[in-house]
Amino acid sequence: MDPQYFIEDGVHRAVAARENGLRMIPAVLFVDGQPPRTLMAQLKDLHSPKSVISRSDPRRKYGALESAMGTVQGRARIPPISLQPLGASGQKKSIPLAQVRIQS
Repeated sequence: MDPQYFIEDGVHRAVAARENGLRMIPAVLFVDGQPPRTLMAQLKDLHSPKSVISRSDPRRKYGALESAMGTVQGRARIPPISLQPLGASGQKKSIPLAQVRIQS
């Protein structure tokens, strides 16, 4: 079984990647006592603290983010998401990324 990860920052980016049919996303993994490590995370291994994200939240500009994730050039401008190993101390309850819903 592949390692499972908790999305510390970047749920909207991960959902936009999922909606564009991507299988992987750039990420930085933070593990206590170790230096941060850059990796390509498989979306199927990600867990979100949010069960719903909003398409209409003006602070997140989800529509523009989803459009940007649809092109190689757009993806190159999107910062990596931040991850922790799933089950690390102090994490909120989470659900698999595949179950995160998009609300209008």
